[in-house]
Amino acid sequence: MASVLKRRGRIQLRLDSQERSALLDILGRLETHISRALATTPRAYDDHVMQGEYDRWVRPEIERGYEADLGVIRGALGAGDELLVLTEGQAYAWLRGFNQLRLAAGSLLGISDDGWEAAASNQLRARPEFGMLMALGWLQEELVAALES
Repeated sequence: MASVLKRRGRIQLRLDSQERSALLDILGRLETHISRALATTPRAYDDHVMQGEYDRWVRPEIERGYEADLGVIRGALGAGDELLVLTEGQAYAWLRGFNQLRLAAGSLLGISDDGWEAAASNQLRARPEFGMLMALGWLQEELVAALES
């Protein structure tokens, strides 16, 4: 099972080949839906003209940041090493990337509010995106705990 530790100021993430493969699969399946999830994020401005300008000038930079974060994750997973040693900056890239992937999974599941877990049907829990959401959430929590230690 995956484990996350902090040693000598670095985050050590241990993933076996199946876990790395599963994360690469999740990345491949959800990254195309990130832009859909971005459409569900709160607006920066109530004014449509101002929001349009924001989307025109700022959104591309935000999307490049997400792409870079996902590239950091993909590169580490693609190296094939069971033990991944991440700098603090790389760990934060993983957290940001996981957050975007989780937003994409939530968008595909139709989740829009906090507290959805209590009302989640068995049908929703059976969807692959639900498992992806849970796995990413667990790893995200472990990374945060390691960074705080």
